Amino acid sequence: MNRGKLARLFQSAFFILLAATLLSANAALAQGEINNLRVTDVEDKSITLSWDDTPGSSGYGYDIFIGPARGNSNDPVGGTDGTSYIINGLRPGTDYRIIVVITGNPHLGHSVITVRTGGAKRKLKKTVRYTPPDVTCPHLPPRVAVYGYIENTQCQMVGEIVIAKTDLIQRGFIDAVDVWSVMPDSLEVCFRNEGWLVFLDAAYAPRMVMELEHYHRDGMTCGVIDRAGTVALLREAATPDSAPQPEPEGNILPIFDAIPLSDCQIKLEETLFLRAEPAGEIIGLVWLNSEVPVFEINGYWYKVEFEGVTGYISRYHREVLRGGCG
Repeated sequence: MNRGKLARLFQSAFFILLAATLLSANAALAQGEINNLRVTDVEDKSITLSWDDTPGSSGYGYDIFIGPARGNSNDPVGGTDGTSYIINGLRPGTDYRIIVVITGNPHLGHSVITVRTGGAKRKLKKTVRYTPPDVTCPHLPPRVAVYGYIENTQCQMVGEIVIAKTDLIQRGFIDAVDVWSVMPDSLEVCFRNEGWLVFLDAAYAPRMVMELEHYHRDGMTCGVIDRAGTVALLREAATPDSAPQPEPEGNILPIFDAIPLSDCQIKLEETLFLRAEPAGEIIGLVWLNSEVPVFEINGYWYKVEFEGVTGYISRYHREVLRGGCG
């Protein structure tokens, strides 16, 4: 082979190798990525991105696109000549797909990153519900015991200042416990001292006082009640002249004239029994903090409506919200 032909073959081989090298380089560039794209800050409504200078990007800028993480649409949000960008106006707790490309030459470099904005906890509608207090009857001091209480029956020790009746104090006050809220059919109250029992009925204001039949069991002085009120232990029995008269047989109540009310609204400061008539059969409960209209006054009682049921509650343990309520 002469030298001319050999030279031509050598030149052809050189150009083929050079073309292959350039094609390979272009292929590599077509798969280039933005160098070290990362998230540097995430807020409820913004995301901050940063990246390093990308080889071959000199003289170019960067464009930023954003779209839902699970979708195919991407919208431009801006561009920069630097190596960081803040995207604002986003929705809290939302997943986004963010694409950064080199301006005018996305084949030179581009990267994709998925980010979730902060916040985003679902706000539940606040529902205000009445939560009955814990049962307190098991937590009384050892000198007194209450048996037969049910869920939400409440008990509290009280002193002679609460009793506030001179004739009872003169008989030698020893101890007392107040029982209220949800009452069972019968409740046994016992004191670990000798004495006589009286009951102050909470259905009346001022409370009606009656001698409570008592008995001794396991070294305790005990009595049974079936309604809310205060059981007090006294040192001395009542004299014939000073003894409070018991409630008349048949639960006969004083007679009052019903006084109609036209614009009375109250808020309960205590959970009260709803009765079919004044001091009558219990037909339900009206919860603490309930707001109810009052239609009439009948002695110590209000006629009210609660959750579609009309009945009577004590006139006391309430706050007047509107109108003349007596």
